[in-house]
Amino acid sequence: MKRHPMTPVEFDAACRLLVRECPWLWETSGYRGVAHNEDVGGVPGSKHVLGIARDFCAKDQAGLDQGGEVALRLGLWILVHDVGSGNHLHCQGLPVGPVPRWWMNKYQVGG
Repeated sequence: MKRHPMTPVEFDAACRLLVRECPWLWETSGYRGVAHNEDVGGVPGSKHVLGIARDFCAKDQAGLDQGGEVALRLGLWILVHDVGSGNHLHCQGLPVGPVPRWWMNKYQVGG
């Protein structure tokens, strides 16, 4: 599937499908305010601050890897990494890097 920047609604729908198809995943982080993002060691410019990123955990690496495969099929950008809250599947509805200005203007986020 070719990925495209998701709307907030598309992102939410993709995450709901992810947990429906992968019931062994549980969400550990979604939207974070700027202060909370800093407190948990989130990077500046984190997609969590825009509400377009979520983290999921599983009981083992195989569950994370399998969840990552499903997330990619659903058009999400992913990273499985061990930072902050431990090993988890990070999913976001926008590509890595700066958020496109058109996206921020359209959804009136980010100032």
